[in-house]
Amino acid sequence: MNCFVTGATGYVGNFLIERLKKESHNVTLLVRNKTDLDFYISRGYDCFLGDLRFPDTIKNKFNNADIVFHLGNIATWWLRNKNDYFETNVNGTINLLNELEKTSVKKIIHVSSVAAIRQPKGIMADENSVHKKDFESTYSKSKYYAEKEVNIFVDKGLPIIILNPGVITGPNDFKTFGKTVIGIANKKIKEKFCPDSYIPLVHIDDVVEIMIQSMKSKPKSKYVIVGENIRISDVFDYVCEIMQIPKLNSVTPQWKLYLVSYLSHLFSFFNRQRPKLPIEGLKAIMIGAMADSSKSCNDFNFKYMNAKKILSKIIEWYREKKYIND
Repeated sequence: MNCFVTGATGYVGNFLIERLKKESHNVTLLVRNKTDLDFYISRGYDCFLGDLRFPDTIKNKFNNADIVFHLGNIATWWLRNKNDYFETNVNGTINLLNELEKTSVKKIIHVSSVAAIRQPKGIMADENSVHKKDFESTYSKSKYYAEKEVNIFVDKGLPIIILNPGVITGPNDFKTFGKTVIGIANKKIKEKFCPDSYIPLVHIDDVVEIMIQSMKSKPKSKYVIVGENIRISDVFDYVCEIMQIPKLNSVTPQWKLYLVSYLSHLFSFFNRQRPKLPIEGLKAIMIGAMADSSKSCNDFNFKYMNAKKILSKIIEWYREKKYIND
Protein backbone atom coordinates (compact mmCIF):
# COMPACT_ATOMS: atom_id res chain seq x y z
CA MET A 1 0.00 0.00 0.00
CA ASN A 2 1.09 3.56 -0.67
CA CYS A 3 0.56 5.18 2.73
CA PHE A 4 0.85 8.94 3.16
CA VAL A 5 1.12 10.44 6.64
CA THR A 6 0.60 14.00 7.81
CA GLY A 7 1.86 14.82 11.30
CA ALA A 8 4.47 12.06 10.95
CA THR A 9 7.03 14.02 12.98
CA GLY A 10 4.75 14.17 16.04
CA TYR A 11 4.50 11.76 18.95
CA VAL A 12 2.01 9.30 17.46
CA GLY A 13 3.30 9.79 13.93
CA ASN A 14 6.77 8.51 14.71
CA PHE A 15 5.41 5.24 16.09
CA LEU A 16 2.94 4.84 13.23
CA ILE A 17 5.46 5.27 10.40
CA GLU A 18 7.83 2.77 11.98
CA ARG A 19 5.00 0.23 12.12
CA LEU A 20 3.96 0.92 8.51
CA LYS A 21 7.56 0.57 7.36
CA LYS A 22 7.94 -2.68 9.33
CA GLU A 23 4.90 -4.06 7.51
CA SER A 24 6.50 -3.21 4.16
CA HIS A 25 4.14 -0.42 3.13
CA ASN A 26 5.45 2.41 0.98
CA VAL A 27 5.45 5.35 3.37
CA THR A 28 5.49 9.00 2.28
CA LEU A 29 5.62 11.81 4.80
CA LEU A 30 4.49 15.41 4.63
CA VAL A 31 7.08 17.48 6.51
CA ARG A 32 7.18 21.21 7.05
CA ASN A 33 10.90 22.04 7.11
CA LYS A 34 14.20 21.07 5.50
CA THR A 35 15.66 19.70 8.75
CA ASP A 36 12.85 17.15 9.09
CA LEU A 37 13.04 16.40 5.39
CA ASP A 38 16.72 15.47 5.61
CA PHE A 39 16.28 13.53 8.86
CA TYR A 40 13.43 11.31 7.68
CA ILE A 41 14.94 10.74 4.24
CA SER A 42 18.07 9.52 6.05
CA ARG A 43 15.85 7.01 7.85
CA GLY A 44 14.57 5.62 4.57
CA TYR A 45 11.26 7.47 4.12
CA ASP A 46 9.98 9.27 1.06
CA CYS A 47 9.13 12.85 2.01
CA PHE A 48 7.90 16.09 0.53
CA LEU A 49 7.90 19.62 1.89
CA GLY A 50 4.50 21.15 2.45
CA ASP A 51 2.21 22.89 4.91
CA LEU A 52 -1.47 22.04 5.25
CA ARG A 53 -2.24 25.69 5.87
CA PHE A 54 -1.16 26.53 2.32
CA PRO A 55 -3.04 24.50 -0.34
CA ASP A 56 -0.54 25.18 -3.13
CA THR A 57 2.20 23.34 -1.17
CA ILE A 58 0.24 20.06 -1.18
CA LYS A 59 -1.24 20.31 -4.67
CA ASN A 60 -0.91 17.03 -6.64
CA LYS A 61 1.21 15.50 -3.85
CA PHE A 62 -1.31 12.75 -2.95
CA ASN A 63 -2.18 11.50 -6.44
CA ASN A 64 -0.80 7.98 -5.91
CA ALA A 65 -1.93 7.58 -2.29
CA ASP A 66 -3.89 4.46 -1.35
CA ILE A 67 -4.29 5.37 2.32
CA VAL A 68 -3.76 8.74 4.01
CA PHE A 69 -3.29 8.97 7.77
CA HIS A 70 -4.10 12.52 8.83
CA LEU A 71 -2.39 13.24 12.15
CA GLY A 72 -1.23 16.78 11.36
CA ASN A 73 -2.43 19.13 14.08
CA ILE A 74 -1.35 21.39 16.91
CA ALA A 75 -1.77 19.56 20.23
CA THR A 76 -0.87 21.78 23.13
CA TRP A 77 -2.68 23.64 25.90
CA TRP A 78 -1.10 26.99 25.09
CA LEU A 79 -0.21 29.09 22.06
CA ARG A 80 0.64 32.76 21.97
CA ASN A 81 -1.64 33.17 18.96
CA LYS A 82 -4.79 31.08 19.48
CA ASN A 83 -5.82 31.49 15.86
CA ASP A 84 -3.00 29.08 14.99
CA TYR A 85 -5.11 26.22 16.34
CA PHE A 86 -7.81 26.89 13.75
CA GLU A 87 -5.41 27.64 10.90
CA THR A 88 -3.77 24.23 11.32
CA ASN A 89 -6.34 21.94 12.93
CA VAL A 90 -9.42 23.15 11.05
CA ASN A 91 -8.33 24.95 7.87
CA GLY A 92 -5.41 22.58 7.37
CA THR A 93 -7.80 19.62 7.51
CA ILE A 94 -10.17 21.27 5.03
CA ASN A 95 -7.28 21.97 2.64
CA LEU A 96 -6.12 18.36 2.82
CA LEU A 97 -9.58 16.91 2.21
CA ASN A 98 -10.19 19.31 -0.68
CA GLU A 99 -6.99 18.00 -2.26
CA LEU A 100 -7.86 14.36 -1.58
CA GLU A 101 -11.24 14.83 -3.26
CA LYS A 102 -9.31 15.09 -6.54
CA THR A 103 -7.59 11.73 -6.04
CA SER A 104 -8.58 8.07 -6.06
CA VAL A 105 -7.51 7.54 -2.43
CA LYS A 106 -9.02 4.37 -0.95
CA LYS A 107 -9.05 5.32 2.76
CA ILE A 108 -8.50 8.48 4.78
CA ILE A 109 -7.89 7.84 8.47
CA HIS A 110 -8.51 11.05 10.38
CA VAL A 111 -7.01 10.96 13.86
CA SER A 112 -9.16 13.22 15.99
CA SER A 113 -9.37 13.14 19.81
CA VAL A 114 -11.67 12.40 22.71
CA ALA A 115 -11.44 16.18 23.22
CA ALA A 116 -13.64 16.60 20.13
CA ILE A 117 -16.48 14.57 21.67
CA ARG A 118 -15.90 15.16 25.40
CA GLN A 119 -19.06 15.21 27.50
CA PRO A 120 -19.72 17.18 30.71
CA LYS A 121 -17.90 15.95 33.81
CA GLY A 122 -18.95 12.47 34.85
CA ILE A 123 -20.62 11.53 31.55
CA MET A 124 -19.14 8.87 29.26
CA ALA A 125 -18.57 9.75 25.61
CA ASP A 126 -18.83 7.29 22.73
CA GLU A 127 -18.82 7.35 18.93
CA ASN A 128 -22.30 8.90 18.84
CA SER A 129 -21.54 11.69 21.31
CA VAL A 130 -21.72 15.32 20.26
CA HIS A 131 -19.73 17.92 22.18
CA LYS A 132 -21.93 20.31 24.18
CA LYS A 133 -19.63 23.20 23.20
CA ASP A 134 -18.63 23.80 26.81
CA PHE A 135 -15.05 24.12 25.61
CA GLU A 136 -12.39 24.20 28.31
CA SER A 137 -9.64 24.97 25.80
CA THR A 138 -9.05 26.41 22.37
CA TYR A 139 -7.40 23.12 21.41
CA SER A 140 -10.59 21.21 22.25
CA LYS A 141 -12.67 23.71 20.32
CA SER A 142 -10.46 23.38 17.24
CA LYS A 143 -10.63 19.57 17.36
CA TYR A 144 -14.43 19.73 17.56
CA TYR A 145 -14.68 22.04 14.55
CA ALA A 146 -12.11 20.01 12.60
CA GLU A 147 -14.17 16.86 13.12
CA LYS A 148 -17.31 18.75 12.16
CA GLU A 149 -15.67 19.66 8.84
CA VAL A 150 -14.51 16.07 8.35
CA ASN A 151 -18.10 14.87 8.67
CA ILE A 152 -19.12 17.20 5.83
CA PHE A 153 -16.62 15.39 3.59
CA VAL A 154 -17.88 12.03 4.87
CA ASP A 155 -21.37 13.00 3.73
CA LYS A 156 -19.92 14.00 0.35
CA GLY A 157 -18.59 10.47 -0.08
CA LEU A 158 -14.92 10.67 0.81
CA PRO A 159 -13.78 7.29 2.30
CA ILE A 160 -13.00 8.61 5.78
CA ILE A 161 -12.58 6.75 9.07
CA ILE A 162 -12.46 8.82 12.28
CA LEU A 163 -10.47 7.77 15.33
CA ASN A 164 -10.85 9.43 18.74
CA PRO A 165 -7.94 8.47 21.01
CA GLY A 166 -7.79 9.53 24.63
CA VAL A 167 -4.69 10.61 26.55
CA ILE A 168 -1.83 8.76 24.83
CA THR A 169 1.26 7.71 26.72
CA GLY A 170 4.23 5.39 26.23
CA PRO A 171 7.96 5.65 25.56
CA ASN A 172 9.18 9.22 25.01
CA ASP A 173 6.10 10.73 26.65
CA PHE A 174 7.30 14.00 28.16
CA LYS A 175 3.97 15.77 27.84
CA THR A 176 1.77 16.61 30.84
CA PHE A 177 0.90 13.02 31.73
CA GLY A 178 4.43 11.69 31.36
CA LYS A 179 5.92 14.54 33.37
CA THR A 180 3.38 13.88 36.12
CA VAL A 181 4.29 10.18 36.33
CA ILE A 182 8.01 11.05 36.47
CA GLY A 183 7.34 13.67 39.14
CA ILE A 184 5.39 11.25 41.33
CA ALA A 185 7.95 8.47 40.90
CA ASN A 186 10.85 10.78 41.77
CA LYS A 187 8.95 12.18 44.79
CA LYS A 188 9.04 15.67 43.27
CA ILE A 189 5.24 15.89 43.33
CA LYS A 190 4.20 15.65 46.96
CA GLU A 191 0.43 16.17 46.75
CA LYS A 192 -2.36 14.80 44.61
CA PHE A 193 -4.32 17.19 42.43
CA CYS A 194 -7.81 16.93 40.90
CA PRO A 195 -8.14 13.43 42.44
CA ASP A 196 -11.70 12.77 41.26
CA SER A 197 -11.16 13.77 37.62
CA TYR A 198 -10.92 10.97 35.06
CA ILE A 199 -8.30 10.44 32.34
CA PRO A 200 -9.18 8.31 29.27
CA LEU A 201 -5.75 6.68 29.20
CA VAL A 202 -4.34 4.58 26.35
CA HIS A 203 -0.89 3.21 25.46
CA ILE A 204 0.73 4.25 22.19
CA ASP A 205 1.12 0.60 21.12
CA ASP A 206 -2.64 0.12 21.31
CA VAL A 207 -3.30 3.35 19.43
CA VAL A 208 -1.03 2.30 16.57
CA GLU A 209 -2.56 -1.19 16.48
CA ILE A 210 -6.06 0.24 16.07
CA MET A 211 -4.80 2.62 13.40
CA ILE A 212 -3.35 -0.33 11.48
CA GLN A 213 -6.52 -2.36 11.93
CA SER A 214 -8.64 0.57 10.77
CA MET A 215 -7.01 0.34 7.34
CA LYS A 216 -9.44 -2.55 6.76
CA SER A 217 -12.50 -0.73 8.12
CA LYS A 218 -15.40 0.48 6.05
CA PRO A 219 -15.59 4.20 5.22
CA LYS A 220 -17.76 6.22 7.62
CA SER A 221 -16.55 4.12 10.57
CA LYS A 222 -15.66 5.88 13.82
CA TYR A 223 -13.82 4.50 16.84
CA VAL A 224 -12.98 5.67 20.35
CA ILE A 225 -9.51 4.48 21.39
CA VAL A 226 -9.19 4.28 25.19
CA GLY A 227 -7.59 1.65 27.41
CA GLU A 228 -9.13 2.64 30.73
CA ASN A 229 -10.86 5.65 32.24
CA ILE A 230 -8.87 6.15 35.42
CA ARG A 231 -9.23 8.62 38.27
CA ILE A 232 -6.21 10.84 38.76
CA SER A 233 -6.11 9.73 42.40
CA ASP A 234 -5.67 6.15 41.20
CA VAL A 235 -2.84 7.19 38.88
CA PHE A 236 -0.99 8.53 41.93
CA ASP A 237 -1.69 5.36 43.91
CA TYR A 238 -0.62 3.02 41.11
CA VAL A 239 2.62 4.89 40.49
CA CYS A 240 3.46 4.79 44.20
CA GLU A 241 2.58 1.09 44.35
CA ILE A 242 4.74 0.24 41.33
CA MET A 243 7.63 2.31 42.73
CA GLN A 244 7.10 0.84 46.21
CA ILE A 245 6.99 4.27 47.81
CA PRO A 246 4.43 5.65 50.32
CA LYS A 247 1.14 6.78 48.83
CA LEU A 248 0.31 10.48 48.87
CA ASN A 249 -2.66 11.44 51.01
CA SER A 250 -2.74 15.24 50.87
CA VAL A 251 -4.45 17.08 48.00
CA THR A 252 -3.54 20.45 46.51
CA PRO A 253 -6.63 22.68 46.81
CA GLN A 254 -8.11 24.06 43.60
CA TRP A 255 -7.50 27.67 44.61
CA LYS A 256 -3.77 26.97 44.83
CA LEU A 257 -3.76 25.35 41.38
CA TYR A 258 -5.50 28.40 39.92
CA LEU A 259 -3.04 30.70 41.69
CA VAL A 260 -0.05 28.80 40.31
CA SER A 261 -1.59 28.82 36.84
CA TYR A 262 -2.34 32.54 36.78
CA LEU A 263 1.09 33.36 38.17
CA SER A 264 2.73 31.21 35.50
CA HIS A 265 0.79 33.16 32.86
CA LEU A 266 1.97 36.41 34.43
CA PHE A 267 5.60 35.26 34.29
CA SER A 268 5.02 34.10 30.72
CA PHE A 269 3.94 37.59 29.74
CA PHE A 270 7.32 38.94 30.80
CA ASN A 271 9.68 36.09 29.85
CA ARG A 272 7.82 35.26 26.60
CA GLN A 273 7.94 31.55 27.40
CA ARG A 274 5.18 28.94 27.71
CA PRO A 275 3.42 29.03 31.12
CA LYS A 276 4.40 26.11 33.34
CA LEU A 277 0.70 25.45 34.05
CA PRO A 278 -1.50 26.79 31.23
CA ILE A 279 -4.94 27.74 32.51
CA GLU A 280 -6.67 25.85 29.69
CA GLY A 281 -4.69 22.74 30.56
CA LEU A 282 -5.69 23.08 34.20
CA LYS A 283 -9.36 23.42 33.24
CA ALA A 284 -9.08 20.30 31.07
CA ILE A 285 -7.59 18.34 33.96
CA MET A 286 -10.28 19.56 36.35
CA ILE A 287 -13.13 18.56 34.03
CA GLY A 288 -11.46 15.34 32.96
CA ALA A 289 -12.98 13.04 30.36
CA MET A 290 -14.33 9.52 29.99
CA ALA A 291 -14.93 7.59 26.78
CA ASP A 292 -16.19 4.11 25.93
CA SER A 293 -14.00 2.07 23.55
CA SER A 294 -16.14 -1.09 23.52
CA LYS A 295 -16.97 -0.62 19.81
CA SER A 296 -13.31 -0.88 18.78
CA CYS A 297 -12.85 -3.84 21.15
CA ASN A 298 -15.77 -5.66 19.52
CA ASP A 299 -15.11 -4.77 15.88
CA PHE A 300 -11.39 -5.55 16.02
CA ASN A 301 -11.57 -8.35 18.61
CA PHE A 302 -9.10 -6.29 20.61
CA LYS A 303 -8.23 -5.96 24.28
CA TYR A 304 -6.58 -2.75 25.47
CA MET A 305 -3.96 -2.54 28.18
CA ASN A 306 -5.51 -1.44 31.46
CA ALA A 307 -4.16 1.56 33.35
CA LYS A 308 -1.97 -0.43 35.72
CA LYS A 309 -0.24 -2.23 32.86
CA ILE A 310 0.20 1.05 30.97
CA LEU A 311 1.80 2.68 34.00
CA SER A 312 4.03 -0.33 34.65
CA LYS A 313 5.30 -0.25 31.05
CA ILE A 314 6.07 3.46 30.96
CA ILE A 315 7.71 3.43 34.39
CA GLU A 316 9.90 0.56 33.22
CA TRP A 317 10.92 2.66 30.21
CA TYR A 318 11.59 5.79 32.30
CA ARG A 319 13.72 3.71 34.67
CA GLU A 320 15.68 2.16 31.82
CA LYS A 321 16.37 5.61 30.36
CA LYS A 322 17.30 7.02 33.81
CA TYR A 323 14.43 9.53 34.00
CA ILE A 324 13.35 7.89 37.26
CA ASN A 325 15.78 7.57 40.15
CA ASP A 326 15.30 4.35 42.12
